Amino acid sequence: MKYWCLFILCIKILPSFSQNGQGYFHDYKNSFYVFDKGIERQAESYPVTKIYSGNDYVAYTDSKLSFVYYYNGYKEVLEENLPNKVVATTTSLVYQMQERLMICEKGDQKQLSKRSALFYASDSIVIWQNLPSLDYIAYENGKIKTIIKATTFSVINDYKIGNNIMAFNDLNYNLKIFFKGEIYESDNSRITNYNCAHNIVAFVDEYKNTFNVFSNGKFKILSKEIIKEYYVSNDMVSFVDAKDNFYIYYDETLTKIDSRAPDYFFAKGNILYYSYNSELKIVYEGDIYSQPLILQQSIIAGNNSLLFYNNINSPKYFYKGKVYDRFYVQKPYTMELKEDLPVFKYNNGIGFLYEGKIHEFSMRTN
Repeated sequence: MKYWCLFILCIKILPSFSQNGQGYFHDYKNSFYVFDKGIERQAESYPVTKIYSGNDYVAYTDSKLSFVYYYNGYKEVLEENLPNKVVATTTSLVYQMQERLMICEKGDQKQLSKRSALFYASDSIVIWQNLPSLDYIAYENGKIKTIIKATTFSVINDYKIGNNIMAFNDLNYNLKIFFKGEIYESDNSRITNYNCAHNIVAFVDEYKNTFNVFSNGKFKILSKEIIKEYYVSNDMVSFVDAKDNFYIYYDETLTKIDSRAPDYFFAKGNILYYSYNSELKIVYEGDIYSQPLILQQSIIAGNNSLLFYNNINSPKYFYKGKVYDRFYVQKPYTMELKEDLPVFKYNNGIGFLYEGKIHEFSMRTN
């Protein structure tokens, strides 16, 4: 079981991690480069368009309008024409060519379906409706499985997916969960307010006045009153109840954080952050870290990271329990995250913060 502990970031000593995320840029000659784990690699000598990226890949349209995939220093043409639809998740690239559904993960390309209608992709699962059967199909862990067979044109009423999980209302408006190849039936119906993340689903039952969670194959009631607000992140749910109590559910344990609602809270991926009196609290893997005097509007969230300004308007970067703040960035600049990779853009250049060091490159000025 995890224990909730408070640590000050500046004194906690943790090992260094290589960040998730791929950077990219056009240099002053308009050649296209990928910033790949600390190394810049020229992918094209000409400009490219329609760029997609994840933790370890970049896809783009080249000057010939071919759809190209870059991974681990190598590139390949996936299609000679543009796909109908592309979804770039952190771990895989999923796209549709007419009705053909394809996935690229760890450098390997695979066909999921010869004929498909709508599809939805997340980190560890792809859901689509097969043609002509209209069955709902799932791909996860390298395997394809039918979730629900179609008996009429309508199959389910609505659904949402998280990293490796799917929640849906069937034709009778009963809420069901597809998780690790199995379907779990709840005793809840007509659920309209629900969300998913890795291993977890949270939902509001307005008829029973309960706030519920599905976690590790079990349904639980977290509150017997309608709550005010909630977020679902990987393996975790945070919420404010009707009496303004702030709770976090993690590792099958419900913990009351405070009897006051936070000034704000937000969750994404493995990160939850909230604030009381301008003190930023970051929750990561069961531990709570603290940073004083942080403005909400400066915070940018990744799946395992936060990028924000400190109280003297300098950038700071939190990644998997460690903070980086001793780096110099040219001014003026804008900042963003590509997955968990900080990117700083200047008037004539770009910088990537990788393992505590800024890597800068010149860019063409428009």
